[in-house]
Amino acid sequence: MKRALLVAFFVLMLCSLLLLINAGTIKATEPGYDYIIEAYTVSDVTVDGNWAAGEWEDAWIEYLDPYDARFAYKMETDQATYYLMSWLVEFPDNTTDAGDIWQICIDGSADGGAAPDDNDHKIEIEGHTTLKVYQGTGTGWAEQTTTAVTWADSLTTTSSWSPYDATHYVLEVQVDKGVLNPSWGGNPPPHGLRVAMYDASNVSQGWIAWPPTDPDVPESWGLIYTYQETVPESLSFGVVVLLSSVAVAVSFYFLRKRPNRTLQLS
Repeated sequence: MKRALLVAFFVLMLCSLLLLINAGTIKATEPGYDYIIEAYTVSDVTVDGNWAAGEWEDAWIEYLDPYDARFAYKMETDQATYYLMSWLVEFPDNTTDAGDIWQICIDGSADGGAAPDDNDHKIEIEGHTTLKVYQGTGTGWAEQTTTAVTWADSLTTTSSWSPYDATHYVLEVQVDKGVLNPSWGGNPPPHGLRVAMYDASNVSQGWIAWPPTDPDVPESWGLIYTYQETVPESLSFGVVVLLSSVAVAVSFYFLRKRPNRTLQLS
């Protein structure tokens, strides 16, 4: 009896915990954009604005519809001194305008919020020449001086991965988490994330972004998570209810009165 009660209690507590995690995830991110998996690198990245053979095949790839834009993301680490967040971003833009912008927003604690705080950062590359890094202040952004970000972009005609035949821009970015913000630099995911670009020669198109939300509202960004650290939003309330039902069924099975069985001697 005691064993049965412990089993039922454990299963019910697990379901309750998953529900709480799921609710917190939805609160801190844009629904439908919280399924990126943190992938650790097999091949190192050379930050030169080109995808060399074998360089990004080990990354998680995400798409920005309806423009066939995409980005790849992975982590590089020696497990001791640094944690490099690496991105490759590719958009169908072949113009070199002063108003072109690449943008990556990171919420280091994945705590969302209606305004950026000191664990939120915005990285912008303007006109393919100028890097600017911002840190949240609680109400907005303040420019930050840091050596944490390395980047390069270039006009590329083809690559083993590119969906475009025409010349277009490719960006590679690496961010050292420990240098960007020592308070969360060594922390594993979850991290909030938004990736975007603006083509100044195509004003009517506007910003292309993942997710297509406000860069100044961290709770509307997407989420990077690992299997070990968080539970994806796809584990919906309905799934938790189903698990709870299983827990009840397990409890009933173990707690129901068992028939007396007597040994029959012949």
